[in-house]
Amino acid sequence: MHFITDDEVRRLITMRDAIAELRLALIEHGMGRASVQRRVRTNGEHVSISTMGAILPRAGVCGAKVYSTHRGRFDFVIPVFSSADGRLISIVHGDALTEFRTAAVTRIASDALARHDARVLAVFGTGRQARAHIRALVDDSRIERVLIVGIDHVAPTVAEMQALFPDTLIEASHAQAAAQAADVIVTATRSAKPLFDGRWVKPGAFVAAIGSSKPDARELDDTLLARAGTLVVESLEQAHIEAGDLLMAAPGVVDWNRVIELGAVLVAPQIVHPAQGDVTVFKSLGLGIADVALAGLLTARMA
Repeated sequence: MHFITDDEVRRLITMRDAIAELRLALIEHGMGRASVQRRVRTNGEHVSISTMGAILPRAGVCGAKVYSTHRGRFDFVIPVFSSADGRLISIVHGDALTEFRTAAVTRIASDALARHDARVLAVFGTGRQARAHIRALVDDSRIERVLIVGIDHVAPTVAEMQALFPDTLIEASHAQAAAQAADVIVTATRSAKPLFDGRWVKPGAFVAAIGSSKPDARELDDTLLARAGTLVVESLEQAHIEAGDLLMAAPGVVDWNRVIELGAVLVAPQIVHPAQGDVTVFKSLGLGIADVALAGLLTARMA
């Protein structure tokens, strides 16, 4: 049995590894071959505990991410079991893994849904997830320019990303300029209210909202959602409970009959109908399949 630390996670896999592995896991989900346990939260006076899991026959593993939340801080762990005999085979410390998995899923969604000629990326936020998304979306892509919008730590984030991608123009921006210029927009903040006016977003843009998994917080406004020809989530069941961006919209703005799962898009791309609107929105909440798939890959590499 292995205990895999955050340092070992960073040593054992790359972002490209995460993207490749999670694409396979999401396809397995889209084909109905993986079982998913949606997030369950239990709240205490000062702390909450959450779990989300999956069974992945292709990888031969099952497990769940378990994490605490205290004053806005998270601590994650993923026990991994063999799906063949139920044995505990590893425990993975999940902070670094979560960083990889969220950004990797967004890259998979962007590859499937964004325009192939996308050149400008705007990222709202300067935290770990914002930086991870820049790494995931710029590496091995056609992105030529990255606009970073934030309240704090903008200059050091620009400098860090510019050093990592010297051939890409990385610069600070503000909300309106970034939203108007971007072909791909990622919102990675803890904001409870919309970050920009949906009218600013140009036709054909792909927007990924990844900052919140709570029903009472949103990063996108009704104007943008009303323009979306395609609305994509990881899990419809989970979105109906947690996707504040969609749940807080005014009546009639979101047609849930047109919200589709990312796994289904990967299996059957023809189900996407961008002509019905002029932007595409991906609302990410996190999915246990992604955590367990990456934990399974890490476990295999420790063998």
